[in-house]
Amino acid sequence: MLDDIKTQLGSSIQTVRRFLERPISVQRGNLTLGVPSSTLRAQARDERRQRVRVMKVDLQNLLGQHPASRDLLRHLALVERTLGRGGLEALETLPVRVIARALTELERLVWDWSPAGLAELRSRMAVMVKTRPAETRRQAERRESRAPDTIHDADVTEIEHTEFEAMERSWAGTRPDTSLEQRSTA
Repeated sequence: MLDDIKTQLGSSIQTVRRFLERPISVQRGNLTLGVPSSTLRAQARDERRQRVRVMKVDLQNLLGQHPASRDLLRHLALVERTLGRGGLEALETLPVRVIARALTELERLVWDWSPAGLAELRSRMAVMVKTRPAETRRQAERRESRAPDTIHDADVTEIEHTEFEAMERSWAGTRPDTSLEQRSTA
């Protein structure tokens, strides 16, 4: 009989402990135990929106460093617009070829990955490219089947060399202005 009382008392204490460990929330003036799943979903959705907002702001700051960057880095500019309009869901609908080119442009442009938004954007784009390789293979096969003298996928943009150098300096921030040195020696 003493063992039965100990068992019941022990299980009662564990039940009370679990009861006291559960979070308490107030909803519409009523106390409820535990966090409702709708609140958890809303919190996750808000966190995701905040991360997307940080990605957009960091990418806008990067591309905003030079006025011609959006003209030169068209795929990355498309990613910026897509993130702004529809978030990550819209970004995932872009073709893998576009995402891969934007990822290449981003990796060539960024030296410092300390902005969290840029680092997360790079990571997500790399995952998108890696997880959808079948689409890339199909596109490559289609391109190989084309006549060799047709250029459908050319991404060539001409700009002034001085404009390119100015943009390069604004991104790197370390390269001295060589045009001033040349003028002073002449």
